[in-house]
Amino acid sequence: MLMNTHPKVPVRGNATRDALICAATDCFARDGFDAVSLREIAMGAGVNQALIGYHFRNKEGLYLAVFEHIVEQISQRIDPITREVEAVLANDDDALTEAARRKRYLAAMMRLTDVMVSMTADEKMASWSLLIMREQQSPTAAFGLLYDKFMSGVLSLLTRLVQRMQNGDSQTEAGLMVMTILGQVLVFRFARTSMLRHLAWENIGDTELAFIQARIRQNITDLFLTGD
Repeated sequence: MLMNTHPKVPVRGNATRDALICAATDCFARDGFDAVSLREIAMGAGVNQALIGYHFRNKEGLYLAVFEHIVEQISQRIDPITREVEAVLANDDDALTEAARRKRYLAAMMRLTDVMVSMTADEKMASWSLLIMREQQSPTAAFGLLYDKFMSGVLSLLTRLVQRMQNGDSQTEAGLMVMTILGQVLVFRFARTSMLRHLAWENIGDTELAFIQARIRQNITDLFLTGD
């Protein structure tokens, strides 16, 4: 991302920057990068278009700033859980039976999937999800930012948990298992309309979220603890 070489911006400048990021998020999510004009974003933020250049240099800089913001917000919610999982993985498990080992790592995995389901179901994620989906289909430099600063770490943790539960599965085998689990989480965002209609739900509130989390926990349990 291009670095800002301008002098320190006053407090009100931070509010302007936030407003531009908010407006740009909605515009980019709705129409895509190429179709959005800087004028449209500035109007959405209620600021002078020249301030985009002041804060971000250009459209590409603003687009990357949007993804920096997304990563920052997601990290605030998931980092405490990833630290817990790292601590679990750091503990010695030599004295545990195979069943006890699986249960230890399964519990850690469920902590991660619970918070991921909660974020996925959050309506505040709607615009972010559209942007992330666009990057999945047609990746730009923003995808590298997303992957390096967020996705890679979470996928690595989940893969290590699978390998511990599966007695050292290869990276490929464990990685494929992780992607199938991740698919169960993401469907509640990317197939949200179909899911709501199929289940006759108006939205995903606390009750519905609890149902989803319980279902995914049971699915994961069935994958790893069958026969124990």
